[in-house]
Amino acid sequence: MPTSLSRLSPLRRLPFWAQALALCALFAIAGAALVDDYGMAGDETTQRRIARANAAYIAAGATDDLHYRDHSYYGIAFEMPLLLLERALELQDSRRIYLIRHLLTHLFFIAGGFACAMLAYRMLGRRWIAMFAMLIFLLHPRLYAHSFFNTKDIPFAAMLLIALYLTHRAFRKDAIGAFLLCGIGVGIAINLRPFGLMLLPMILAMRAPDFWQASGWANRKRIIMTGAAFLATAFATAYIVHPYYWENPLRLIEGFRVLSQHPTIAENLFMGKIYPSYAVPWNYIPIWFAITAPPVALLLGAIGCASICRRAITRPIRALRDRETRFRVMLIACFALPIIAVIALQANIYDGWRQMYFLWTPFCLIAAVGLHSITNIHMGRGIWKIAARLPAWARDRRLHIAQRALAYGIAGAGIITTATAMAALRPHQQVYFNPLVDTKTPGALAQRYDMDYWQISQRQALEYLLARYPDAAPRVWLNNANRQILPQNARERIPILESLYAADFYLWSPRWRYPLSPQEAGYLHPLIDLRNIQDKPLVHSIRAYDNPIALIYAKDVHAYNAAYADIAANGALLARADFDIYAHHDALYYLSPDCPPPAPNLADQRIFLHITPADPTDLPPASRAHGFENRDFWFNPHSAFFDGKCIHRQPLPAYPIARIKTGQFVSGNPAWRADINLATRRAAQTTYDGIVAGDYGQPVAQADFDVYLRGNTLAYLKEPCTEGDTDARFIFHIFPASAANLPAANRERGFANLDFQFPTHG
Repeated sequence: MPTSLSRLSPLRRLPFWAQALALCALFAIAGAALVDDYGMAGDETTQRRIARANAAYIAAGATDDLHYRDHSYYGIAFEMPLLLLERALELQDSRRIYLIRHLLTHLFFIAGGFACAMLAYRMLGRRWIAMFAMLIFLLHPRLYAHSFFNTKDIPFAAMLLIALYLTHRAFRKDAIGAFLLCGIGVGIAINLRPFGLMLLPMILAMRAPDFWQASGWANRKRIIMTGAAFLATAFATAYIVHPYYWENPLRLIEGFRVLSQHPTIAENLFMGKIYPSYAVPWNYIPIWFAITAPPVALLLGAIGCASICRRAITRPIRALRDRETRFRVMLIACFALPIIAVIALQANIYDGWRQMYFLWTPFCLIAAVGLHSITNIHMGRGIWKIAARLPAWARDRRLHIAQRALAYGIAGAGIITTATAMAALRPHQQVYFNPLVDTKTPGALAQRYDMDYWQISQRQALEYLLARYPDAAPRVWLNNANRQILPQNARERIPILESLYAADFYLWSPRWRYPLSPQEAGYLHPLIDLRNIQDKPLVHSIRAYDNPIALIYAKDVHAYNAAYADIAANGALLARADFDIYAHHDALYYLSPDCPPPAPNLADQRIFLHITPADPTDLPPASRAHGFENRDFWFNPHSAFFDGKCIHRQPLPAYPIARIKTGQFVSGNPAWRADINLATRRAAQTTYDGIVAGDYGQPVAQADFDVYLRGNTLAYLKEPCTEGDTDARFIFHIFPASAANLPAANRERGFANLDFQFPTHG
């Protein structure tokens, strides 16, 4: 009868790569099941835009969008395949686009885990330890969550593992083909992040002792050729996969400078204080790394560092001769030198240690070395001589087996503990903290560290509002990225708002404190204060470790009603049109008692004010010859909407209310006159007469109104024209002679749709 252990022997006979691939397949299946749990990062739309800009540059040389916010310097080695697949599948719906992007990013993250397992197995020769290295890479809670929505930092971390595997393989094979492949991997890593450049001097330094040890010129020549081939391939790959460098390779240097000294300035909440990104403390990255890494991995990584350094320091000559030891020292350099560089150069760092997630790549391998070191401790030496006092039956092999079982047990317990914490946080593992910080006191973390800085959890907040108001369309002020990943019917229920003034709910992050300046808040009545959203009624909160990571606040309608009543009761009514205009203190207020929040670009009810000040010198110079000024007042995006009412404030510092008079009197009292054609009726009539006489070009189309074309100007005519006729519109489907003439957003379709209609002041 075969024993239970003998049944496992076929599994042991499987090649290790097949076992690692099987575990990766399980992770891929789990990722496919979980991909729809995660929200979107605001940077995702930017990353996709970078790929689209480069595609337009490759196709037609268009550079307009490529120069937007230094997009030209961002590498596209990962983004371009995502865009090509999107176009091959003809994806149009934003939800499908970003879910597929999330899944592919996660699969590439898993590919990095596979490379980690293979590299650890090549280094240490132990299957269980290699599997452990892969698991601590894939089960880092923060990296796992980011592996769905972060197409910047996670691909580089995974690609760095692949490049390190190819480096180890190249030194093991010592052939020019292997070094060429290594150069390709390093070149792609450089394209993804400038930190990839650190591999070039490290690999060359690791190759130098081979030249020193080589016997004969032929061997040394071969080493020089492999090093040169590696270096040339790395730079050639970095150049080829970055289209913007094709015209001028020297742009590569400028790109490294721009991206390594990123111009974005952000605030960081760190240990209870706010720091600008260019002035974070020296311990910012080390502490963030320490408090967000799984504890067992931290312990084993420290042991691995100590083991490698001890071997390199106590036997330096032997370490130089041994390629494996040199490679392990290189891993420590990959981990330590970027931290030292960031501290020494006072680099611009923000969003926790997100930009340095690649540090976890070499650290996983160092932790595997640490676990391997523990299992190989000789219990009869040094402080372990106590083992010599044990009974004979407990020494030697039995003791070594127990030692390994204890080490593997500790490592396994660490994996299980981390996986349990991830399950408890799902789907917000991006805010994971380990026990080195206080995770028990409610609210303590949110007061000391940035939590969900990319507002990924806003997706769950939106889903809460949609479920709570199933028959309504909640007007929400939010990071609109998360709206794009919702199902289409849910997206249609959430109107896109031009500003938070039109919102009934605000999705907020604890990181945001005073979002509005006093100047912005000045668009509203003093009773309406939006400078601190957190003063408003709290509807719901999404929490991790009993700390808020997303908050839903409701508009304080009572304050709006009080402001509206104050203006209506105490202000001076100046004009009536689509809305009423009041003079109150030092500003104009626009009120409407029947004003639902408009769709984008439809809040265009407006009024022209014909202003004649008492002193003509108060007028702008261009208006003094006329003796009056026309002001076009309308509800701009800062108008506030609530309970079917609208309110908007328009300060007029150039026209003190007490000094403004009108050219017309109503009931013997001076008043403002509102007339939509007061200053332009005569000019409009002249233009209309010329068009009707055929002087304005040729008719283009006829429908509810006629469209005439002269030069590059369109005119819309309707006679007779009564109230309400101006709602008619045309949709023009435009195909220019050259697609390059189209706006950048329309070039891939080859045409543009323009919606022409009579504005209300037509």
